[in-house]
Amino acid sequence: MKNMSILTPWTRFGRYLKLASLLSPAVTLGVAFSLVGCSAFEPEYSECPSIKAAVGGEQTFARGQNLGQIASIRFNGINGQCVQKSGYTDTDITVHVLLERDMRSGANIETVEVHLTAAIIDPDDQVTTRKVLTQDMSFSSGLDRSFPSFDFNLDVPDGHRVLLGLGRAAP
Repeated sequence: MKNMSILTPWTRFGRYLKLASLLSPAVTLGVAFSLVGCSAFEPEYSECPSIKAAVGGEQTFARGQNLGQIASIRFNGINGQCVQKSGYTDTDITVHVLLERDMRSGANIETVEVHLTAAIIDPDDQVTTRKVLTQDMSFSSGLDRSFPSFDFNLDVPDGHRVLLGLGRAAP
């Protein structure tokens, strides 16, 4: 008769511990320092400057490139993640948009060119910098809505604010 013993989960785990104990202490320390180092380089986030949509610039329309459908485009949320630097704020902005189309002329994939203007406004309400972003955004086949987003970075001087508008602003 064969002598059978039941192994507990900790016994099976002990096999792996024996293998780990054979690793050199340098490798173990290297792994530990690399895991600790990840959190050491995380920036200290700060409050973002004012980021708002321009009145009248929160919605626009565009013609699709494939089917020629008219798409309604509007803001669907704005997020910012900021790090205060010397004299300015490093601002990572994500602008979520909602695209809607009328599928009576077709339900295939449709691509729309969307423009977003980001302006940096000084305390005297003057535009100091203007950046126009253009991105192709698509509707999947059979869907009348799409939820894409713009991701971009601006360096906003202290005391300034950001004004966003859909479309291309005149220079």
